Amino acid sequence: MRSVYQNVVEEVKNLKGIEEAVALAIEREREARDFYLSKAALMDRPKFKELYEYLANEEVKHLGYLEDYRDKRELAVTSTEIPSGQSFTPEFDIGQIKVGEITLGDAGILVAALRHERKSEDFYSEVAKRTEDESLREFFVMLAGYERSHYELIDSFLEEITRFRMQT
Repeated sequence: MRSVYQNVVEEVKNLKGIEEAVALAIEREREARDFYLSKAALMDRPKFKELYEYLANEEVKHLGYLEDYRDKRELAVTSTEIPSGQSFTPEFDIGQIKVGEITLGDAGILVAALRHERKSEDFYSEVAKRTEDESLREFFVMLAGYERSHYELIDSFLEEITRFRMQT
């Protein structure tokens, strides 16, 4: 059985150029945005809703970067560098979540989100490795960095709620 990473490597290897990679990335960012928006709409717990709305907005930003490249050949001039003392992603205080509010479904949504962010990070990293143009390589490395930060945010959220559940 092949790993998700091996599947991504094979997928990128079979792409017929940067335009196809960008088109696929746009499709996946739209799917992720729609996924997060649909989950936010279902949530009655503010911290989960806030997390999914934040992630949906992040996917919208990525879409904009990719569409600007596709339509205008303009690369986003952004950075994943963190100014001193600032966090790259928001902090979510989930300590307000009460006993019984965490469901298996909540954890399942977070795991699905983790898988998406990891697959996106792997995809952008692989495209970057295969891109000869330095500006494009930096662009895809930047996108991979954003996906990594989302993965870490979701992972810390999941860790916090499962640890909370384990203690009750």
